[in-house]
Amino acid sequence: MAGYSCAPFRLMFDEFMAPAYCVSEMCSAQDVLNRHTTHSRYLYRASKEAILAYQISGTDPKIMAQAAQKLQDLGANLIDINCGCPKIKIRKKGAGSALLENPTLLMENVLQIKQHISIPLTVKIRLLGNPQDVILAKNLEEAGADALIVHGRSWKDGYDVACDLDQIALIKQQINIPLIANGDIADSASLNKAMQATCADAYMISRAGCGRPWLYQYLLTQEPLEISLAEKIRLFMLHLHGLAVLENERKAVLQSKSLVRYYFRQLKTEQLQRFYALNSLNEIRDWLSTLEIPQIFSTKLIRSNVTTNTIP
Repeated sequence: MAGYSCAPFRLMFDEFMAPAYCVSEMCSAQDVLNRHTTHSRYLYRASKEAILAYQISGTDPKIMAQAAQKLQDLGANLIDINCGCPKIKIRKKGAGSALLENPTLLMENVLQIKQHISIPLTVKIRLLGNPQDVILAKNLEEAGADALIVHGRSWKDGYDVACDLDQIALIKQQINIPLIANGDIADSASLNKAMQATCADAYMISRAGCGRPWLYQYLLTQEPLEISLAEKIRLFMLHLHGLAVLENERKAVLQSKSLVRYYFRQLKTEQLQRFYALNSLNEIRDWLSTLEIPQIFSTKLIRSNVTTNTIP
């Protein structure tokens, strides 16, 4: 997730049970080559991280291939091409989801990258909403993609539009490489629905895991968990201190303004306004310690009817 999934974010999952692998923030291939250092939030990888995919965006096959090779040399376990970003500033460059509209160029990117790396290459796509979805998926397979990640919406769709699980299933039926289903998976019920509808090889959760690093453990084990307010505060401050070490305290405080809505989803508007006025990690810690009625923050996850299929 752009703006979120740097190393301090990814490390939070190790407090519980981490998913099969994590993905970096989307990185411009040009910036990988000419701007980002190995200590930047985009490229930095903590020593504890096991399997990490770096996601790159761009349009020039040579630059994309060089960036992928550099990331492999830095220790990437997988490379992912972003063909899903719906942001206008990315689409104007022909990158992100706009690359789906230029399949010839997309295939050339896959071919070039595959010639420069020995690690797996995945491509994250969105739906075009027509028979072209299957054609594109087959072409990506033929070009050398090792797996597809399919987000079940078009680039024009907001989160109020439900993912088209049937279309994901159709793509899955027509290709011979693994398909990872993405979108609208936030709990055991939605995971179960995606598993039954798509028969995908794996399932990717993005925004629903933000502020809920225990989510993957629960979905994998189905063991009830209860997360207290004190534990949420501990995790939140651990995350912020990680950001401060990676960048600086000022940037950590700035990012806390968006992270707080994920860790403490029940905060009222007036409470959020007070939080937004805080200017240091110490102020944040002290303010959080004054929160009352902690039971509204408790998360008790109850065992449900998730299928017993292994979740990759």
